Amino acid sequence: MCGIAGIIKYLSSRPPPWGPRPSSFAPLMAMSQAIAHRGPDGHGLFADNHAALLHSRLAIIDRSGGHQPMANEANNVHVVFNGEIYNHAQLRRELQSHGHIFKSDHSDTEVLVHGWEQWGTDLPTKLLGMFAFAIWDTRSADYQSRDREGATGSPDALPRGRSLTVAAPMAQGGGQKHTLFLARDRMGQKPLFYAILEDGLVFGSTIPSVLAWPEVPRRVPKEQIALYLLLGYFPAPQTIFRDVNQLLPGAWLRLQNDLLDGDRYWTPTSKIENRKSKIENLRENLTLAVSSQLIADTPITCFLSGGIDSSIIATLAQDAVQRAGGDPIQTVSVGFTESDFDESPYAQAVAQKIQSRHTQLTVHARQDVFATLSLLMQKSLGQPFADSSILPTYHLSRAARQVGGRAPVALSGDGADELFAGYDRYRAMILLNRFRPLVKFLPQSSPLGSLSKRERYRRLAAAAKSKIPSEQYTRLVDIFPRPFIEELMGEPVLDYFPLPEEYGLPDDVSPLRLAMLRDQSEYLPGDVLWKVDSASMCSASGDALEVRSPFLDHRIVELGNSFPDSALIHNGQGKAPLRQLFANDLPPAVLHRRKKGFGVPIGQWFNNQGGGDLRAPLTDLLLSQQSFTRNYLQPQIIERLLHEHHTALRDHTHRLFALLTLELFWQHFAPTLE
Repeated sequence: MCGIAGIIKYLSSRPPPWGPRPSSFAPLMAMSQAIAHRGPDGHGLFADNHAALLHSRLAIIDRSGGHQPMANEANNVHVVFNGEIYNHAQLRRELQSHGHIFKSDHSDTEVLVHGWEQWGTDLPTKLLGMFAFAIWDTRSADYQSRDREGATGSPDALPRGRSLTVAAPMAQGGGQKHTLFLARDRMGQKPLFYAILEDGLVFGSTIPSVLAWPEVPRRVPKEQIALYLLLGYFPAPQTIFRDVNQLLPGAWLRLQNDLLDGDRYWTPTSKIENRKSKIENLRENLTLAVSSQLIADTPITCFLSGGIDSSIIATLAQDAVQRAGGDPIQTVSVGFTESDFDESPYAQAVAQKIQSRHTQLTVHARQDVFATLSLLMQKSLGQPFADSSILPTYHLSRAARQVGGRAPVALSGDGADELFAGYDRYRAMILLNRFRPLVKFLPQSSPLGSLSKRERYRRLAAAAKSKIPSEQYTRLVDIFPRPFIEELMGEPVLDYFPLPEEYGLPDDVSPLRLAMLRDQSEYLPGDVLWKVDSASMCSASGDALEVRSPFLDHRIVELGNSFPDSALIHNGQGKAPLRQLFANDLPPAVLHRRKKGFGVPIGQWFNNQGGGDLRAPLTDLLLSQQSFTRNYLQPQIIERLLHEHHTALRDHTHRLFALLTLELFWQHFAPTLE
């Protein structure tokens, strides 16, 4: 796991924006600093007169020989890479059989260099793993590269310990095709953002690293504010900025001189099959996925949340290690001081059953909430994000990094809900369409149940009034309903409910399948995985953590999407295939638990309950004279939200958190609203 960034300038008639003076490297250093938190183990820079590639390294595989940027033996193909290639050993052997010569002992990064030489744009299809990488190919130019410290001979031009490669000037003419190739893994586990310039392209692992290049505008369209308030995140390829995009999961982008093209090499699709052996294939493939992701030159730990997903991964990891004759695996769970959100007893039960070396930690997520969110915004997020579970994810990652020999790698259970119908909203989609003649007469509100249950009922009632499944699903998951957004923004806004054809699905696709594939394409990479990457790789102390997710092995995704709807939900519970497969492996209390979100009671803290003193700071932030919400939204609506939440008339937890991070974003990045 690492951080990457770079800038390409393709106009040969213009000198590069970096040159012989130390000050000319300042923009590159700003980009480098923007990804430094993602890799405390090394920093590298390659620069020629058309390109600069930057890298910050969290060393996991080939710790001594995997330094980046990495080049081929001729120094005319360079790569910067974030992630892990789990089948790198097999690919290395295949490439060696084609005559490729490797300099490193077992670096997965070098497989990308020679894989590009061998397979070109087909390279991503060969890879098993999570990745975002950039390849700069200048093989048509006469390069005489050399390594030296500092581009200008001044040691102060670069941070201490930085390696730099500077290539001789590029020969002009001759029909050259200098190529930048960007690629992202199939499920979008690793982020990759880019901005197109007048004469080039800038890219990075984070939005702040792209914005660090001074030519990238910070323009925010009003429609992106509306989309954020609706969903709470931005589906790829969108971001909040007009000029910054994210590469789609399972896609590549190529810049050849001034010609830009791209393609998707993989998408999650539904190919329903009814083979009886499928469930046995699922266990076999999950076992292979977990085993492949245990490869590292550093300690590895397993998250144990107390739910079925992480428990399955830990069980399979323990089995794999025992078969290899190794010591019991390290597992870690985090208990929160808020008892309603503490699942550590369930995690302890799993650890006892599989006989892992278990560590249970207690953290205080309510401490320094605004400071933590500000850190995440500045270093990792770079745009508003409405999922408050990023707070416990951040604290879990920091805690996990301290156990198991300071393990920089952890396995998680992410992805199982989206693949095997784990969310309540999936069952709601089935009910809405099975009993549509009745549910459309549901009243708009319910006087029964807790405030949070009444909010869920409001979503269900709104979905029942919708005419098509795609709109129903938006109503079930929206943060602010569209009429609420129009009231807040004081003008009409566009709705968002992509139709089945946009996911390559037929019009008669089942509502359940539509919801699941929409989540796999948008919510999973745009919210869940980005949250995990942003939180786990962000640390003021440099202790970044790599999180691997075996359920997101694309072979598991394809197998999961082949199960018929009827096989996914049984007796009102999702993930039926997983419960059946692991019935004898997990404690009954864990096996039959209903889905419980990973969160903290931020809504209570907004009311100064549960030890969280956030009411006054939140009110001051949202209603200050300089705030975005006061100057660009309708302040009387914000005041109403705060009043209703503080007086327990309604539960506006998600909406207030969404506005909180929107305000922090505006303060830190000072964009221009269009």
